[in-house]
Amino acid sequence: MNRKSKLLFSILIFCLSILNLNSQESQDSVDFPQKLAFKEIWGYVMIGEESSLLNDYPITDVGYFVNAVNNFSDFVSVPKRSERFPEFKGRIHLVSSVDSKAQTHLLLDPKLKLRDKIIKQLVNECKDYDGLQIDWELVMKEDDENFWNFLKILKKRLKGKMLTVAIPARLKTLERDAYDYAKLSQIVDKIIVMAYDEHWSTSVPGPVASFAWGQKIADYAKTVIPEEKLVMGCHFYARAWNNEDVGRKAYRMYKVEDLVKANKVKNFRKSEDGDLSFTFDKTTRVTVFYDTIESTLQRCGKYKESGINRLSFWRVGQEIPEFWNELEIRD
Repeated sequence: MNRKSKLLFSILIFCLSILNLNSQESQDSVDFPQKLAFKEIWGYVMIGEESSLLNDYPITDVGYFVNAVNNFSDFVSVPKRSERFPEFKGRIHLVSSVDSKAQTHLLLDPKLKLRDKIIKQLVNECKDYDGLQIDWELVMKEDDENFWNFLKILKKRLKGKMLTVAIPARLKTLERDAYDYAKLSQIVDKIIVMAYDEHWSTSVPGPVASFAWGQKIADYAKTVIPEEKLVMGCHFYARAWNNEDVGRKAYRMYKVEDLVKANKVKNFRKSEDGDLSFTFDKTTRVTVFYDTIESTLQRCGKYKESGINRLSFWRVGQEIPEFWNELEIRD
């Protein structure tokens, strides 16, 4: 997910809470017979939203999502851990992201000085933290070897700190893939499989992560990633679609007349300077796929039954806080 999408998700979650879509299930009083126990629970926290993490949450590891690599290919300095997480007792991992395929390609090229520069910056900023997570979601298959070598260098220079990666969901091993699960498991300490966005903003409407789809991802991941390295990613957001895209597209000149006729336009305007415009009203149906505390716990329970003992959640601050009452950490 890019940053704009993540911001839209936050706005959507806020709107859903206002609409109280979950009230019909009385989520705040959901009573489960016992808590779900996992060995590790990861929670992502956005920079600037550190207060959303409460110290009594059953979270072992925080993925601290700081600013993406900027347009000058620099990893900007981050706050000290003691300033933003003074009382959290678990591990905190800096998360690095890049928002461009082209920039990702250049950063990974061993022939360019950019690679050594970004590695030095990442390692230096990580000194105050327990580990580093690479969440570079736009690595092209042609850069597979460069990506793996980049991670190998990072692992060596981190000198004992944890190196983790967050990678897209896969249902099988692809012929060529920079996110090859087996290859990555030989390099890094943990692999967070982002088992969400089965359907996305421009796809047909559907679940963010259907139960069947998530189970297939888990079943495949277990065959190629060691149990102690596999972390299944879960989501705390919904998605909405509408059945009209009239206002989100450009039209060829000769198509405008068809638009006028189809919508029986009558409100035409001409400015003093001669600029032409028209308006018309549309009704739309909105489809929302969302989760409740109960359905999210059901998803977690299915992963637990599959032998997966580590989960991550995108992201802290989007959830219904009572959710955390139903999880616990147990070796």
